[in-house]
Amino acid sequence: MTGHLTWTELKLLVREPLVLILSLMFPILLMVLLVTAFRDHTGSVFADLDGDVFYVTAYLGAAVAVMGFMGTPTHLAGYRESGVLRRFRAAGVGAPALVVSQTAVLAVLAVVGAAAMIVLAYAGFNLAAPASIGGVVAAFAAGVLAFAGIGTFLGSVMPSARAAQGLGLLLFLGTFLLVGGGPPPGVLPGVVNDIAAWTPIGLLIDAIRAPWADGALDGPAMAVLVAIATVGFALATRRLRRT
Repeated sequence: MTGHLTWTELKLLVREPLVLILSLMFPILLMVLLVTAFRDHTGSVFADLDGDVFYVTAYLGAAVAVMGFMGTPTHLAGYRESGVLRRFRAAGVGAPALVVSQTAVLAVLAVVGAAAMIVLAYAGFNLAAPASIGGVVAAFAAGVLAFAGIGTFLGSVMPSARAAQGLGLLLFLGTFLLVGGGPPPGVLPGVVNDIAAWTPIGLLIDAIRAPWADGALDGPAMAVLVAIATVGFALATRRLRRT
């Protein structure tokens, strides 16, 4: 059942390529603009990273977060609004199968977006290779699970697709612009950076940057991301069983 539902969701995604394009074009275009502007900058303002590495790693996190905050919640809330969740339940589709299928769709979109960003960065800006490719992949995977947990939970509680989209936009822009999506943290007040670092997207970006720059995993960030995923999946599954 889970495999069939996941395959169906992926086929629906392929039939609606505009969803994929619109979901990914925003972070890709912003990344290109910012890397073009700041690729030759470095120093403490950019967390002691080169400007291109700083922004590419930030927008790799954005490829995941935009789906976790907006894509998945809007999709699930739309299912609720249109009565699809009731039909799933009547057909015997369990909440775990629904959560797994939504996680798979998020993972596909995030990987496609991240791959496009990396190809553009290497082709156009001669980006430095990560010190640990395996570490970056592990951090990215932890982020996918964390934001899948967040996305499925938000989608399970929001009453409509429009409400989910509005809240998701607020969460995404309200946190991402503070953790490196816009001005570098070095020009922001210290208290803002301290708070932003512990947001889900701040943790994900830190988790990606650590193995990229130094080759070592950021243990605390990875642990919190896994905890977020565990709690999010548990709450989403419980809520969807009651829907």
